[in-house]
Amino acid sequence: MLFNAHRLKLAAAWVGLATAVSAVSAQNAPPASDELLVPGLSLSPMGRAIGPRALPNVDLSAEILFQVLASEVAAQRGAFGPATSTTLDLAEKTRDPRLARRAVEFALAGGDLVRALDAAQAWAELDPADVEARQTALSLAAAAGRVEGMGSALRARIAAAPDKSVAIVDARRVVARLDDKRKALSILEEALTDVRNLPEAHLALSRVAAAAGDKPRALQEARAALDAQPDSEAAAMLALQMGVETEPEQSVARARAFIATHAESRNLRVLLARALASLKDYDGARDELQALARANPEDFEILYMQGVLAYQSQRPSDADGYLRQYLDVHEQRTAKGAAPLPEADNALFLRVQIAEDQQRYDDAFDLLAKVDDPDAALPARLRQAVLRGKQGRVDDARRILGLIDPRDVREGSQVALTEAQILRNAGDRDEAVKVLEAANQRYPDAPDLMYDLAMLYEQQNRIDEMENRLRRIIAIKPDHAHAYNALGYSLADRNVRLPEARRLIERAMNLAPDDPFIIDSMGWVHYRMGDNAKALSYLERAYEIRPDAEIAVHLGEVLWASGQQARARQLWREVQSKDPSNAALRGTLARLDVTL
Repeated sequence: MLFNAHRLKLAAAWVGLATAVSAVSAQNAPPASDELLVPGLSLSPMGRAIGPRALPNVDLSAEILFQVLASEVAAQRGAFGPATSTTLDLAEKTRDPRLARRAVEFALAGGDLVRALDAAQAWAELDPADVEARQTALSLAAAAGRVEGMGSALRARIAAAPDKSVAIVDARRVVARLDDKRKALSILEEALTDVRNLPEAHLALSRVAAAAGDKPRALQEARAALDAQPDSEAAAMLALQMGVETEPEQSVARARAFIATHAESRNLRVLLARALASLKDYDGARDELQALARANPEDFEILYMQGVLAYQSQRPSDADGYLRQYLDVHEQRTAKGAAPLPEADNALFLRVQIAEDQQRYDDAFDLLAKVDDPDAALPARLRQAVLRGKQGRVDDARRILGLIDPRDVREGSQVALTEAQILRNAGDRDEAVKVLEAANQRYPDAPDLMYDLAMLYEQQNRIDEMENRLRRIIAIKPDHAHAYNALGYSLADRNVRLPEARRLIERAMNLAPDDPFIIDSMGWVHYRMGDNAKALSYLERAYEIRPDAEIAVHLGEVLWASGQQARARQLWREVQSKDPSNAALRGTLARLDVTL
């Protein structure tokens, strides 16, 4: 009975749409879905006013009414393909643009960009004066990679727009959807032909050039925007952002010159402080934040930024002081019913990190007990358990985890993985395996659980079980780069099935080309296959990205085998000085009979 009532409500809601087809006035336009079906693509409600010129004169028939209701029911059941086809076909027959718009929504809900573009183009054709229809068609064309005529279409739109600034921003957003960023820049240049000297055009070109990797052009356009509008803080910020890598001194100087004549430029000053911190000029960054704090004593976000900067510049006591002040203000505000400060959780967790860095584990534990945000509660409890594990209080850590009631597979996996890590760190590998096996039974296809369990099986020399788990991960999550890598590396390390090992690692590299551990695996498999030169090229690259101990051990072995014993010894000594008990190093030195 409840189901039927729901269907009756649905039918009643959409009788209005069928009636609209027979040319009722715009004020009687139908209700619409109240959701955006695709993030970033703004579609206004179907109930917007459509002028009488856009409404066709069509007699309502039982067939039309049935098709409208049938498409809505199909969509409710998740059958978005038939719903799209029926609604778009009806739009073309009746010439009603609102039906075409509804077809766009159905296609987007079903993830069919091509069909959504067809519907959007029909919508724009049926209501050529509708700016939103044209914008939607252009956005979908960009998302679908259809660029023919896009530049001229955007140019015409900008020419017709009463507000050029808004039209330029819209054009930039359209081309930003293209995968080919260089093509996007070319299309935007064509679109902006008639407004090339406007500062907004320079800003748009700067951002798109940056996305295309053309840093000199991005900086050139940002500076042109500032020249065209010397009082624009947005242009000054973009000029700093685009120039801080390529010409840091000049960019910082320009920003400071702007601030000298625009003392109210709070956002630029914040960006300048961040830029100076990225350049390791921590004193300069601190000066900017202190100046901001003096000018804006009620701007409490500056306290948080000062705390982060102090932590970055290795002044943990100062950092803790700023963060404590920020959290005190937060507590005072919330006690009075005021809105909480936006970075309160981040400030608290950074204080926890500072206490943990200083091995004040009880202080860190007590700080975590103050977390009351439901979204931050799980990370706080997990961190508390890890802290108890670091104190050697493994039973206490497990009791904390046992009190957590996971809400879903993700949370259940996190709890189990944390418990297993605590046990591993305590040297109880067998118990860690039991924890993950039990969790794997509860959550049978959770990739993270299976991956960690596979790694533990390898440590226990349970190779077949390791392979089975990794192959299962690959079957259910074909983009899991580390599963391919782990399986390929395991084969290479055992010097078996090397062609298969290389294929697996190549697949991992295709998925994560800049991962240093995957690059290390590729070097290792080439070494096992006897190609020392290739092995060295990969291992050198991996070590340059991340000077990790295991990568250094591998690189040292290949150097040793290539006759570069002095450099190999140097690398191994560096590993030994940082980690005297490193198992990979000890095994390698023993196997090669090398004494450092």
